[in-house]
Amino acid sequence: MKYRRVLLPIATATATALASPLRAQISITPMVGGYIPASDIHQVSGNAQSIAKTREGTLSLGANVDFGILRVTGAYASGTTIKNASKQDIGKGSVGALAADLVIRPLPRILVQPYLIAGAGEKFDHFDNSTTLISGNNTTNFAFHGGLGADVMLGKIGVAAELTDFLSKGADEDKWNVHDAFLMVGLKFRLGQ
Repeated sequence: MKYRRVLLPIATATATALASPLRAQISITPMVGGYIPASDIHQVSGNAQSIAKTREGTLSLGANVDFGILRVTGAYASGTTIKNASKQDIGKGSVGALAADLVIRPLPRILVQPYLIAGAGEKFDHFDNSTTLISGNNTTNFAFHGGLGADVMLGKIGVAAELTDFLSKGADEDKWNVHDAFLMVGLKFRLGQ
């Protein structure tokens, strides 16, 4: 009981001291860009002639919320065309991803601030229920998230550009071979001081 009386004020003071610098470094970045499927897909199956082989790129939306070195990243792409080995359209799909990341800024800001992104999260695939796509319509996979980017800040508003990749396992569950890349730009809004 005596330890609680001592530890509670120390924990509260530590949390308050840590929250003040983090509050000054919070930024929100809504983004828009392109989704680039960087590998073949094999998690969608159908009849023998129509097994999904590739996806096409499409418009993507995303958002980043930075808390100093920590970041929450979200990305979404809808309307990607799924094709079979004969390059025939066999359906539509969408990809969403959510990750917790570390943002590493190895160089000081000289107008432009380059950075590296490393983290992990979940990737969500959805494929329509067409007559040729009969299974594997919705999948959720653990994914590593990595990439690079740069931003230019002019006061509390700036511009950011990023190329990131969500790496997950394929349908065989043995290989990390499914790449979902997002190339996006957005306005960065710094909150607080």
